Amino acid sequence: MSRFMRISSAVFLLCFSLLAQAGGHKVVMPMVEIPVDPEVRDGVIKTLKATEAGWNSQDFATILDLWDEDQAFPTYIAEEQAQWFVGWDRLRAYLDPPRPNPAIEALRMRYYDIQVKQIAPDLAIAIWYLHFEMKVIASNPIGEDVRASGVFRKKDDGWKWIHYAESPKAAPVFLEDLMETQVEEGWDEFYEQAMKNKKEIWKRKREEQKRSAQ
Repeated sequence: MSRFMRISSAVFLLCFSLLAQAGGHKVVMPMVEIPVDPEVRDGVIKTLKATEAGWNSQDFATILDLWDEDQAFPTYIAEEQAQWFVGWDRLRAYLDPPRPNPAIEALRMRYYDIQVKQIAPDLAIAIWYLHFEMKVIASNPIGEDVRASGVFRKKDDGWKWIHYAESPKAAPVFLEDLMETQVEEGWDEFYEQAMKNKKEIWKRKREEQKRSAQ
């Protein structure tokens, strides 16, 4: 076996080992209702929806207007970033670069399952999920679901961002989710019959072992 094949096999086995360990962490529980002032909740959601609209307009610079300009060091990290963006210079360079990235043809966001928690008279945290889709030159569109959170400060003109973070899934969980999409129709019926077949096989083997022991 070549060195490349040995490495590939090791990576393959490692991935499936991690998948087996990750399975128990994929139990989805009902959302917990967080008591919050409706005006706070609606105000934060309004800012989130305006942000979503800014992404979908393709004019990403408009999102900067939704950030608190009095916040000296806004903080921001998306899943593709290597490090945190701290401060206005880096945030502006990300959302309003001098030259837009020509490789990105279109980008779409959808925020859902938004929950808001007030932590101070003028501060609130939001947690939500976002569905991200993007088309790059010479490629098919891709999509992904990502967990996200943000911190907002109440200003005279609404709730403004001061912190944003995305929390992508661990690689084994993401890989498992991806592989689950490859299961073809008819699996449930096949599974039920396969389990019946296995029970019959186990039953037959136990009977054969009993007879051979006599």
